[in-house]
Amino acid sequence: MDYLQFLITGLVKLWTDETLNFLVPKVQRWKDIQTGWTESSPAINAVIWALGIVLAGVITFAVINARREKAKRLERERIYFERKAVEKELEQKHINLLSEAIKLTGISQPYRVLDSFDIFQHLIQRYESKQKFSEQESGYFKQLVGEIKDKVGFNKIEKTLQLGSTRDIQKDQPVKIIVKKKDQVLEYPSTVIETKSDQLILDSSKIDLDFLGLDLNTKIDVNFYRESDAGYSLSTTLSARPNREKNLLYLKHPAKMDRVQARSFSRMEVHFRFSFYHIPKDKFNKVEIDHNLDKCENLPVFAGDTDDISGGGLAFRTQKKTAKGDFLYLNFQMLSDEHTEPLLSEVVWSHKGKEDKGYMVRAKFYHITDNMQDGLMKFIYQMQRRFARRLKFAPKR
Repeated sequence: MDYLQFLITGLVKLWTDETLNFLVPKVQRWKDIQTGWTESSPAINAVIWALGIVLAGVITFAVINARREKAKRLERERIYFERKAVEKELEQKHINLLSEAIKLTGISQPYRVLDSFDIFQHLIQRYESKQKFSEQESGYFKQLVGEIKDKVGFNKIEKTLQLGSTRDIQKDQPVKIIVKKKDQVLEYPSTVIETKSDQLILDSSKIDLDFLGLDLNTKIDVNFYRESDAGYSLSTTLSARPNREKNLLYLKHPAKMDRVQARSFSRMEVHFRFSFYHIPKDKFNKVEIDHNLDKCENLPVFAGDTDDISGGGLAFRTQKKTAKGDFLYLNFQMLSDEHTEPLLSEVVWSHKGKEDKGYMVRAKFYHITDNMQDGLMKFIYQMQRRFARRLKFAPKR
């Protein structure tokens, strides 16, 4: 019995000693490595260095490849932009200006500059803010920008959009200057020579400056009318003494400008197909317009072909019979990303066409805001340019 107990005790001691002899150095070595007292083995160092080199190589390759792909994409976009610029008959000086602006501002998808008035305006404003033009350079820059707008049709769009401030007034805009002298209200015709960030410069050749005796505190009213938009009225004072030699009048930009007349839109011949929902007048609730739109999802869809369109309404042909006073939800979203919801209109005239060619319908846009009209006018000019482009490249007969 004593012998067996002695044997078991010896085995336990031996196992414990051997285990401790094995574990203690390992634990101590790990502790030393963690605290930096002992370096790892050469083999481990080699593995770590190899992994680091591989990782650095992968990252370097990814960066180089990403830059290469970005350069290829930018080159493709540049080529596409120049191709579109040539199609729109821009001169090389115009292309050079836009290319420089695109490069400096880093704008993506540069070809969209020639299709979107908003993107074009954003590009020009950012580019101009980054430049330090002299007065002569600024004049030449604005001349080129005006020529580009004219060639791509942006001037037409700009003339229909509501002005946000007097800084948006365009060159050559006719205006009426109104000055009160004692009990007299005097009116003089004038023209905008230039719009700067700090002042308006007007022609004073038809203003009797000697009689008026203007000073920096004289109140000056300015009225003007923009075709296809509205009339505007503002009150301001001089920003500097008039230049009598050059017939120039310098006015401060006022804090606000009033829009005083409803716009009167001219119709344009633009032809495109669209779809619409029809709701008879006795089933349309003018109070719950949104509710009517929700119900349209269950109604049949009809097709129409435009004859002309404006910011106030449209004329179109359709096989669907409609009556004066009926309401239509017009779907333009397949033609323009900006019109994601149907546009409500009211039928003001409907007539049966000859030889069973359907109905001729005139409808006015209903419950439409100024912002919606601005967006609609952009859409109309886009469709007009698209139609004109198709005619230009159509085969000769």
